Amino acid sequence: MNSNRKGTFQDLNALFVFGALTVLMIHILSFFLSNEKTYPWNSDLQAVLIILLKFGRSLFIFATGMLLFYWYQHRQLDWRAFWKKRWRAVILPYVIWTAIFTYFKHQTSDPAVLVGPFFESLFNGSSFYHLYYIPLYLQLCLLFCLIKPWMERYLNFRWIIALFIGQAGLYVLYHYLFIKPLWAIDWAANPFLSLMQHSYVYGQHYVFMYVFTFALGAYAGMNVDKWRTWVKRLQIPSIVVMACAAVWMAYSYLSGSKSYYESMNIFEPLYLVYTLCVIISFYPASSYLGKLPNLGLWLARLAKQNMAIYLVHPLILFLLQSYVIHRLGWSTPSLVLGMFVITPPLCIFLFELTTMSFWFNRRKRMEAKPIFKNQTYKA
Repeated sequence: MNSNRKGTFQDLNALFVFGALTVLMIHILSFFLSNEKTYPWNSDLQAVLIILLKFGRSLFIFATGMLLFYWYQHRQLDWRAFWKKRWRAVILPYVIWTAIFTYFKHQTSDPAVLVGPFFESLFNGSSFYHLYYIPLYLQLCLLFCLIKPWMERYLNFRWIIALFIGQAGLYVLYHYLFIKPLWAIDWAANPFLSLMQHSYVYGQHYVFMYVFTFALGAYAGMNVDKWRTWVKRLQIPSIVVMACAAVWMAYSYLSGSKSYYESMNIFEPLYLVYTLCVIISFYPASSYLGKLPNLGLWLARLAKQNMAIYLVHPLILFLLQSYVIHRLGWSTPSLVLGMFVITPPLCIFLFELTTMSFWFNRRKRMEAKPIFKNQTYKA
């Protein structure tokens, strides 16, 4: 049992912030890459950056596993309290913003048009391209509730190695079934084959594609001191391996041996190694930065806004792309930087306006405000 589970856990704040900012940068670069004729820049550079920055999802999944098992290790889990907390912090904001994105996607107020897509998106996050992660996060929380006792009893380093091999093996299997198929298979022939195809096409929505990363976070959360020592020792080798993997992925795309679509696939063994190295390489820096007196407090405050930045940033980007940037005579790199800087504070501001606490506190402030100020001044 972790004897130091008191106060706040600062190790992951910088990692959360870093992950959120990489997701934001990917979505900004993707817009300019797909509109290269209107906003010319170095398309190869943009594509390589997008390919190499697609580890934010894995950072969040690792951090989720680590935090859950760090705080709840060997403690009785109160399911009602656990899910009540996530209702307030995750589910309710997700419902609100699913409704907002459904409206923006269909550009109508007709309930007959909106109700069906709204409820469908609650289950699969389909109302906008980024919302799939919230149902995935809830799957991770449910998985944690179900397997917590087993993980606390049996999870060890050998299981981590086995899960890594199993995850890589699943990616290899999907590669030779769907990306470069070795066999001609009629996937519509029976329900089982259709389900297998569905598990690949919509794989990013399901927890089984991230089991190793989540389990690694769980192992780190239950063995914090050992994990900290381990990543410090492996930091330099992991940086070397990460750099080699990055060069290889960039070369594969630039040389034409892999298409952009193939390079964007994170479900392959090389990207699994690359992501693992990113986690190991960055964790010691994240732990160090989180403990700094001033920067650590700033990172902690910004990390608490991760939900705001993640949920709202596509709306901000959509509004900037539709109504603002074409009116500016800036170069494409300047537009990228400007959108990257202005989006987080706007996300936090808009998200705050949709929270229940904001409106309840506003009502209390208005009720508490006196109509007349009766003050006595002394001469």
